Amino acid sequence: MMDKVQVCVKVRGFLPSEKESGETKSAVKCQDDKVTVGEKVYPVRGFGAEVKNDHIYESLLHNTVKQSLSKGINMGVLCVGGSKSGKSTFLGTTAGIVSSVSETIFKHLPQNTDYFVGVSYLNIFNEKLLDMLNPADQQFKIKTQAGLGVYVEGLSEISVKSSSDLMRLFEQGNKVRKILQLEHNTPTTKSHTVLTISCEYKNNHGLVRSQIHFYSLAGLDHSKDPQVANSISCVEKLIASSSSGQDLTVASGSKITQLLRNVLDRSSFLAVIGLVAPTTSSLDTTTRTIELLQQLQQMELQATPNTLDTHKLIEDLRKRVAAARNTITAQTTGDIAKEHIAELDNSLAALTATKRLLWDERERASALAEEQRRQTLADQGVLEWMMESAQNATNSASNVLVLQREKDQLVGEYKKQRKLVEDLKTQLQSSITEHTSLAELPNQEEATLQDSLSKIHALRDQLKGGNEKLRDLKKGVKEAQDKLKTERSAGRKDAGSGNFVLTLMMKRDEAAHLRRDNQQFLEEEKERLQSEAEQEVAEIKLNTTQGNT
Repeated sequence: MMDKVQVCVKVRGFLPSEKESGETKSAVKCQDDKVTVGEKVYPVRGFGAEVKNDHIYESLLHNTVKQSLSKGINMGVLCVGGSKSGKSTFLGTTAGIVSSVSETIFKHLPQNTDYFVGVSYLNIFNEKLLDMLNPADQQFKIKTQAGLGVYVEGLSEISVKSSSDLMRLFEQGNKVRKILQLEHNTPTTKSHTVLTISCEYKNNHGLVRSQIHFYSLAGLDHSKDPQVANSISCVEKLIASSSSGQDLTVASGSKITQLLRNVLDRSSFLAVIGLVAPTTSSLDTTTRTIELLQQLQQMELQATPNTLDTHKLIEDLRKRVAAARNTITAQTTGDIAKEHIAELDNSLAALTATKRLLWDERERASALAEEQRRQTLADQGVLEWMMESAQNATNSASNVLVLQREKDQLVGEYKKQRKLVEDLKTQLQSSITEHTSLAELPNQEEATLQDSLSKIHALRDQLKGGNEKLRDLKKGVKEAQDKLKTERSAGRKDAGSGNFVLTLMMKRDEAAHLRRDNQQFLEEEKERLQSEAEQEVAEIKLNTTQGNT
């Protein structure tokens, strides 16, 4: 019996900025098993903004997750949509589906038996692979091996013993991702993420092994970024090939498509959630998202249990290594054939990779990765690990770091916009001066004066729009500052009773940022007053000229 791909659309709520601009009526309607976008109706199951994530999990994913665990079948959860469509919120760290899956795993693992649950978390930006659990500067390779599927060589896998351990790693990985994004000024919507939970346990029939992969794709609307657009295009081609039963050779087009082969080869359970915005301005992206879902909805799966016998595979690979060595040793004359050397190298690589699947080896690798991870997070200023005995203070410290960098990014955007506005003011003043000079010339043609006035009016409109954006950014900076102030206040309370060093670091950091903020405020006020005075003089000149013509 064939399995079907589980597909649904989830509409997020309106953002505060969207409400302020007057958008209150959703352009996407969900009713029964239909989703209406504008005037077009799609036969896809949909959930409105009022529906909670846990309801979607129970109705769409819960039973499949249990089957994946009990039968040893891999599973993929694919989240697609535009920028700010709610993908991160849907996966979430508290009320998202990763938390629900995590709880299901540890609730349904057989009692009184040995088990292994490991977590890895990968970010892909501009085709570069980044380990979110151990964000050291490393080079990774994507490899494929029979019985193992597609995997990332060298990626950290951390062993966890509870749902809370798993969610702690996921949350820390998300904070690392956000910090890296702020440091490099690159939106998270331009990157792909892959969170993998590996589960193994023993029962009367042997070893049961399964993996659950959560893929969150970059925003489908990033058409102006060549690398992001190319990777999304490769994903769309891969989905088209997979849904029509064609060969998946197009998967080599990008890193994310290579990894998606693990769940698009029809041998795994697959659930696809299209996250969409309710706004009319997002309708093109919403349509593109749902059309992808419709292709995947046609796929028929033949979900197959993992039957890999690790010990038998290791034994077979050892025989292959020995045979390859004997062949090379026996060749006493002439050059050793390249294919024999390649066979030995490939067999040794496969043997090494397979050995890493043994529980003892994975636990040892996990302990080493955890040690390296703590050191890396310490070196990069991520403070969660410092006070595990005082978790509130730790969370507050890392939140302050994230909020400060968010504010710094907004300040940077504000400065750029302010320069743009100042340039527009300069152009406007220059145009007014030029118009004044033209008006004073005798026998000046009316058409020339009208063209000059049109240019002035156009610049005024641009300046008006620029000022509105500047005000929005300033409001955003103020909101970020307020959040930062609140978080720092909470952090002082938590840290004050826990860790003197952390308290001192936070106070020193706060004082430095306060001095910088005050200096920036004084400079901005001075520039603003001077600019307004110059603008007034220019407007008076224009009004005087228009009165004389």
